[in-house]
Amino acid sequence: MMPAMASYDTDAVVLRSIRYSEADAVLALYTRERGRASAIVKGARRTTSRLGGRLQPGVCAHVSVHLGRGDLGTVRAASVIDAHAGLWVAGHRLQAAGCVLETVMRVMPEEEPNEEAWHLLARTLDLLARAPDPGRPARLDPFVLGCQAKLLVVSGLLPLLGRCARCGAPPPLPAFSAVAGGALCDGCAAGADPVAPRALAALAGLVGRPLAEAADAVPAEAAPGVERLIGLVLREHLGVRLRSAAPL
Repeated sequence: MMPAMASYDTDAVVLRSIRYSEADAVLALYTRERGRASAIVKGARRTTSRLGGRLQPGVCAHVSVHLGRGDLGTVRAASVIDAHAGLWVAGHRLQAAGCVLETVMRVMPEEEPNEEAWHLLARTLDLLARAPDPGRPARLDPFVLGCQAKLLVVSGLLPLLGRCARCGAPPPLPAFSAVAGGALCDGCAAGADPVAPRALAALAGLVGRPLAEAADAVPAEAAPGVERLIGLVLREHLGVRLRSAAPL
């Protein structure tokens, strides 16, 4: 837990904005110095508000937050670093960005800074703002899956993919268990979820390759399997079910 302070300045990406009152909004932020945090923006919903217009989901800004007696800080000032304007000119980009923002909001803990996660989020939004339409649902966009896979790494949740998580046997690994910690061989597969080799290979490729190469790591036919593997891990270890993902 970060120590209390009267105010702080930090770079932040807006993860979500929800109505708080007739005029105000509460933001979920992912900040560079403090991790995930919440703050209220007074008057954000008024058409004359400068802050409200600057602090939309997906925007990266430098914010000044005052901490009062309540649980919520108050954003006093904000200057845009990168609006990621390209997200707003194509529907698939905006939807894919929404999947990424939800994942960070649900996976990353409050008040725990993580420099790797910060850079990963900023890099993903930058790539999505310029990305062509991949011709698949937004939740299966290579950059979405790549970001989610790498979040497993920075969160310490990456399952074992190259050998059996129970006995250490090499491939083939026809099953997967988030409880056991990863892929499983035939002898250890009882009660586990079946998994296609291409899904395991694609998830490993997303972890091992730069995010910019995500499209090469996860072909369209492997994408649903990768999404499912990530979902199983998040459900087991964090109790998280992403609303933007397909049901498990």
